[in-house]
Amino acid sequence: MCDMEPPILLYLTIGLIAWAFISLGAAVAGLYFIPKSNSEYWGAFWFMNGIWGLIDGIIGWANLITKPATIEFLRNVLAINSGIDLIYITLGTILATRSKPVLKGFGRAILLQGLFLLIFDLIFLYFCYQS
Repeated sequence: MCDMEPPILLYLTIGLIAWAFISLGAAVAGLYFIPKSNSEYWGAFWFMNGIWGLIDGIIGWANLITKPATIEFLRNVLAINSGIDLIYITLGTILATRSKPVLKGFGRAILLQGLFLLIFDLIFLYFCYQS
């Protein structure tokens, strides 16, 4: 097993940390400027996006402080994550169809995050197979 090419790991980490900052920044702004109408929905939506941003940031930070993974390991992780992303999308869709505004807000945030992460993981999985 060879060490992963630094550019792949670097781009993956930068992309994940960038998405974390976008999610966290949007969540802070969204929670600060919550509209008075439908505030339960928007509060739940922005709060859940903030939680996901925090978790994505922790994962990205862990990539920076740990030993580089092998390309084979990264392929396996990204393939498993892609499957988990499909579970997030399904769960988000189920919650988004509920009548309670909080569940609907959580669901749409999970759906958004799951869709992004599925695309992100599949793109990097593709790049891993190209190296």
